[in-house]
Amino acid sequence: MKSWLIGLSCLLLFGCGYGFAPQGEYIDKRIRNVYVDSFGNKTAESEVENLIRTAFINQIIQGGRFKAVPDIEKADAIISGNVLNLNTAALSYQSTVLAAEERMTAILEVDFREKETGKMIWSSRNIVGTNDYKLQDVNNPRPARREAMSKLARDTVENAYNLMMSDF
Repeated sequence: MKSWLIGLSCLLLFGCGYGFAPQGEYIDKRIRNVYVDSFGNKTAESEVENLIRTAFINQIIQGGRFKAVPDIEKADAIISGNVLNLNTAALSYQSTVLAAEERMTAILEVDFREKETGKMIWSSRNIVGTNDYKLQDVNNPRPARREAMSKLARDTVENAYNLMMSDF
């Protein structure tokens, strides 16, 4: 009797059409190959645009709905955008005036459009991501900030990708 209930529960759960992650059902099935264009950088932080672009490429590969292509000529659609803002604020301090923990915040704008027609598939002008991190060496905060920026890029892009695939 118990196994029958478990089987019925599984059938109801998986048979109802419920999905755990958005799969971009609203996006034309003919769109398979996606090129991630270089992102613009409107911040004072160098390289952040490259981290964002790489994170988008990795997210497309992980998502499985599209194939990331290295050449725009092979693309059905293009993801592009800008890093609008990147700032860091202290969250806590040591006994001195040096920060012990910081919060890094990024703001992105992202467009996803068909290559041939230029039709906008999805767009957002205000994707915000944050990452809190500890400064291991307050005399040399650069390594911790670099690692935090990489994590911020991955997390923010994952959020943007999920929004894009959900059509939010």
